[in-house]
Amino acid sequence: MSSGRGGAIRGRAAQWRYTLEVSVLVDFDGERLEVAAAAGLTASHAEQIRQAVYDGRLLRFPDPAWRCVYLGAGEEKACFGVRDTDGRMFVLEVIDERTYLNGRFVGGTYFGDHRVPGLSGVPKSAGATIGLRFTGLVRARQWVHGHEWARFGWRPDRASRLDALLTGYLRLFLGGRYDRYRRQYSDVHERNVMFEVRPARARGVPVLARDLAGRVRLVRVGLQPIDLR
Repeated sequence: MSSGRGGAIRGRAAQWRYTLEVSVLVDFDGERLEVAAAAGLTASHAEQIRQAVYDGRLLRFPDPAWRCVYLGAGEEKACFGVRDTDGRMFVLEVIDERTYLNGRFVGGTYFGDHRVPGLSGVPKSAGATIGLRFTGLVRARQWVHGHEWARFGWRPDRASRLDALLTGYLRLFLGGRYDRYRRQYSDVHERNVMFEVRPARARGVPVLARDLAGRVRLVRVGLQPIDLR
């Protein structure tokens, strides 16, 4: 491994130390709770994950204090944000191995794979005969706070007339990196690259944004690919 590569890894680790220090509000079915990105998962997390079930909309766990929010789905998996008892947030990718093309969380950290019996042979949409059907493989990874490349939101709870202005501003600075991803990977689009919202003292493009509590804050924004191949 070259010294340049090592420097990139150390820089990424420093960035996540910044992220872990900052809590943000996330809406869980109308319940707004503070979360911070998890740096890793423990054996007790693994035990909860292996007992997960799907209620047709969200994942459910034995620990009633755990919360879940649906993040989105494609042809190969559905992604759910999960908040543990301590307010640490991570993502579970619930996979359909029949169509899995190994879309990767580029530059981020995976926490491990799990076999979940309660998620084997389960359709994402109840009663569907075709489409996404979970096969029991669940992949845990870091959670990224942000917005899809398609639109940066001035506020996280609704669209705003400022969204287009902020999106255009950020694309002026980050468009070159987005284009490099497009040259390097075969399936890059507006939904699998995110504007990652970082603390004001982290690296990134400075921008003002409003949080769920209505507070206007200075943040930094970078790019984070979440499903490239």
